[in-house]
Amino acid sequence: MSTRGCIARLEKISPLEFRGVYHHWDSYPSGLGQTLFQARNQAFGKDTEAMLKALVDQHPAGWSTIVGRTFAHMSGDGNSKAQRRRYRGDEPQCYCHGNRQEPGWLVTQANAAGSGVEYAYAFDGSKMFVLASFRRDGSKMVGMFGTGDPEAGWSVIASVDLDGPEPDWSAMEMMALQY
Repeated sequence: MSTRGCIARLEKISPLEFRGVYHHWDSYPSGLGQTLFQARNQAFGKDTEAMLKALVDQHPAGWSTIVGRTFAHMSGDGNSKAQRRRYRGDEPQCYCHGNRQEPGWLVTQANAAGSGVEYAYAFDGSKMFVLASFRRDGSKMVGMFGTGDPEAGWSVIASVDLDGPEPDWSAMEMMALQY
């Protein structure tokens, strides 16, 4: 089952504003959150801006998934036939290059929950803010088939120090469900 998410830059903490790209599969904290933490600290050499340039700026249509993928074999933007032939099956899968070629879509706090996005990962320097969408009654918003609750709001469920120890991602998910 897909859990929709967003990889974003934090624009403002109060009121909460973020701008980023869509991520379709496994966007819960122990999936996408953990992947982003590890990618930033390993594949991108602790360079948050380099990671955001690669994952957000160079892929405006967003991602099918980056979870469980390797960043070591990413070769350019994937547009050329030669690059598509070099695809090994373990690279992150975007919607804007290769066979998909979909137009860009800016995901923000204003349109994410209504599109079914349940979690957003908003970066500000060496901090990753893990955001979850909640219905007006306080229950966790769960998106299905590209729809969600446009009335849902966003709450910070964790502030992760990207230079610190790796957090307990499963506990973070449980906290969101019990919020």
